[in-house]
Amino acid sequence: MLSSILAKTAINIIDVSAADSQGMEQHEYMDRARQYSTRLAMLSNNLTHWKKLPLLPSLTNQPHQVLASDPVPFADLQQVSRIAAYAFSALSQIHVDAKEELVVQFGIP
Repeated sequence: MLSSILAKTAINIIDVSAADSQGMEQHEYMDRARQYSTRLAMLSNNLTHWKKLPLLPSLTNQPHQVLASDPVPFADLQQVSRIAAYAFSALSQIHVDAKEELVVQFGIP
């Protein structure tokens, strides 16, 4: 899993300090700038997709409809409570054993 994280990080990292040392041509700078702009645009489109989702309805605008609706069955409440207890139990049993450092230096002189 650590190797996967490091590989993804290495692919997506922008090493500004190494750009000058490689002696890049002007068109290479422009190509990279275009590539980074495309990536940012894709990421921002993904973020705006989440913002376009409809908001949850507000129950306080029409309380008479809420009060007049059928009550939630007790069996459903018990099931939700049981599932929440299972989830809490599962989450409380998760432990991370640090085997090695997650943050490493990427050949910085």
